[in-house]
Amino acid sequence: MRLSPAVLELDSMVVNIQLTLTSIVQGVALTFLIENTRSVLSFDHAIWWLYALTGLCIIFIFWSRSILHTLTLIRWPLEFGHNFLYIACTLAECLLFTCLTKPKAWFELSMVYGFGVWVLFAYDLRMTKVREGDPASETSNRLCQL
Repeated sequence: MRLSPAVLELDSMVVNIQLTLTSIVQGVALTFLIENTRSVLSFDHAIWWLYALTGLCIIFIFWSRSILHTLTLIRWPLEFGHNFLYIACTLAECLLFTCLTKPKAWFELSMVYGFGVWVLFAYDLRMTKVREGDPASETSNRLCQL
């Protein structure tokens, strides 16, 4: 079963929207991390560098997971709930990055962020089940053959 050109165009548009959103929201998170890391950039505060490095890893993991998710799962119609959860997770990230020198708050906000990511994961599983019935495209068939 072939998808109509209109649906393929809509799929492409949704993927572009999702890629843009993912990059922008993680850019915002990176801005918060940079701003809060500036205050600990001396050897006297080297212990806090680990929190900044952890924050950078959080951004890398969330961004790469989001990009892979977009390239493999996101299609028309646009899932507003999914995008809202991305933004909510980024809010939690930004709040987390304001606590580089406050370990108790760092770990408390890490739990909030982790909970948000799990909610997003549960939402993604629902999206995956919906997509399981979609017909395979020529591109995906070629990828499987490779």
